[in-house]
Amino acid sequence: MAFATSAKWTTIYNCGEELKTYDIILENDKKEVINCTEPTITTKEKTGTKVEFNNIYGLTSENMDFDVLEPVLLKEFAWFLYLFKNRNVNIYVNEMLIDYSKYINTELSEKVLKTIDNISFEISLVVWQESIKEKFCCYYFDSNDTVKGKETTTFNRNTIEFNHSVFVKSVFFDEKNDVENQLETTQISLFDSEDDKKTFRKLKKYISSFIEKKIGIYMSQRAEEAVKEMMEERNTFPKFSDDAYGRMRKRDLVNVTKEMYRIEPKIFYRLKPIQEKSLLGFLNLLLNSEERENVLSIIEQIVELSPEQRRNFSDMLKKTKLENIIEAIKFIESRYKVIELLKTIVYDLTQFANERDHIQKIVEHHFWLFGEQYNLASADQRMKKALERYINILYGENDIDAILKEDVEQERRMDIFMCNSREAEYSFETTLEENIIVELKAPKITLSKKVLRQIEDYMDFIRKQPSFNSEYRKWKFIAVCKQVDEDIKSRYEAFAEKGKIGLVMQVENYEVYAYTWDDVFKSFELRHAPMLKRLKYDREQLAKELMEEVKSDEGRDRVDALTNIAVSATANV
Repeated sequence: MAFATSAKWTTIYNCGEELKTYDIILENDKKEVINCTEPTITTKEKTGTKVEFNNIYGLTSENMDFDVLEPVLLKEFAWFLYLFKNRNVNIYVNEMLIDYSKYINTELSEKVLKTIDNISFEISLVVWQESIKEKFCCYYFDSNDTVKGKETTTFNRNTIEFNHSVFVKSVFFDEKNDVENQLETTQISLFDSEDDKKTFRKLKKYISSFIEKKIGIYMSQRAEEAVKEMMEERNTFPKFSDDAYGRMRKRDLVNVTKEMYRIEPKIFYRLKPIQEKSLLGFLNLLLNSEERENVLSIIEQIVELSPEQRRNFSDMLKKTKLENIIEAIKFIESRYKVIELLKTIVYDLTQFANERDHIQKIVEHHFWLFGEQYNLASADQRMKKALERYINILYGENDIDAILKEDVEQERRMDIFMCNSREAEYSFETTLEENIIVELKAPKITLSKKVLRQIEDYMDFIRKQPSFNSEYRKWKFIAVCKQVDEDIKSRYEAFAEKGKIGLVMQVENYEVYAYTWDDVFKSFELRHAPMLKRLKYDREQLAKELMEEVKSDEGRDRVDALTNIAVSATANV
């Protein structure tokens, strides 16, 4: 009436073995009169209803566009189309089909058949894509699709935005009076017999558990997004070292945080960033202490958990703890495997091992030996190519010729060149790019002044390049041999006051270190001491099993076999 002088509904319906049709007509000038024609037999072959508006005024064609009308109609009829989708019930606007999935989450929505006390109930949960005006209600229909009553569900939470409606259809409601108003306040009053009341209570309990299950799925999906926002948008998630242990701890905290969010999002609801950061930091400390099991007790002091929620959360804590232990054991085993192999090559098979085919081949696959924080930039490449790779990793640039000076040292070969940016602990909280260059020698070679001179040449070349002399860059040059001579030991004493083990030279942002392999192995043990202490790992047993694994005779073949085993351990560490 607001935009047309009349409207006509033409309906075709089944009547026995034939189809009949009738019209309902409303005239704008006779609003109180509804004209309904008598049903007549029709030759049409399909049932359905068509609505026509005549003499439209005050509207443009844009107002009647499909994209304008579809969302309006979906708000009213999406539930109807979803419930009757199996009956091929559809709505067309200007011969275009409106799509209820734009308004309904079809992945979470579901229809189930449930038998209670030998009575069948058809229960449909509809989850809306966006918020709806009315309360989240459960509607009860008889077998003729007549609404006999409704009541709000118990899941009107402000924190999770799980917009839903429930539709229940059953012969159970056929003999009941339409007491919708009563049902809003006292649901049991709809039924006279105690048996019906008991059945209705069972039905409501089942519906609640059905919704709870769907909320769990929804919250699991939402938890993924929530943790991602903590990490990327609000930056409230704790920082972890970029090593296997750090990644393992991070996964643990992510899993526990997701489960907390899934069980009860109120814990994180409307927290300020500093509050959220403090909560996550505290949780991280608990998970990595002997108080891990107390996380559940602390959560229960914040929110009330149902017995099932408590059981699920407890199981999750135990499961993730076990997963972490198993992963930690694999992590330690893989790394100690490499350490024991290197020890055998360096100490027991010294005369058969060389730097290029054995030592360097292993280290370039396991550069964590010199620091978890580094990326491998090159292995045994000429200086120019190595610096090319260095620039590409940090900046994505490839043209090195334009920024490097010509130098004979470009033809020197670097064994291992690693680089990364790291947070430096300076008062003005700046960030440094720390780079490491490692020179490896065959086990039989002693680290002497001559060997050290080679890595000092690398340093001199870098220092001559203006493009690499920023105060925001730090360079570490490391020479590694089985043992050091007296000259190197005297250099240790000269730089002892710096408090840096192995330091033999320091110029501006450049440091040169001389390490024995025992220094490298011991450094690894100290870095992993917390994990070793908690796992009580049997290193001797691992070494024994490893040696039994290699059947080759003593000599070059045995060194080659050990090297191949060490290289193949890359995926685990």
